[in-house]
Amino acid sequence: MLENYFPHETSEIQKQRVIAVNTALELIKATLADANDGQSIEHQLRAATASIAPLADAIQRAVEV
Repeated sequence: MLENYFPHETSEIQKQRVIAVNTALELIKATLADANDGQSIEHQLRAATASIAPLADAIQRAVEV
């Protein structure tokens, strides 16, 4: 999804972050596709948007063993 976000000289840190954010987005997409909690789509998207960075951070921490 974001593979070409850094079109030129990409550092390892940038590559790792793009992978973590891609993974977070995939998890959020799967959650939203299955969510039917009675909330509006706007509410669900706001909640998802707030979750991207913390989820990507958690993914990066998990793989930095």
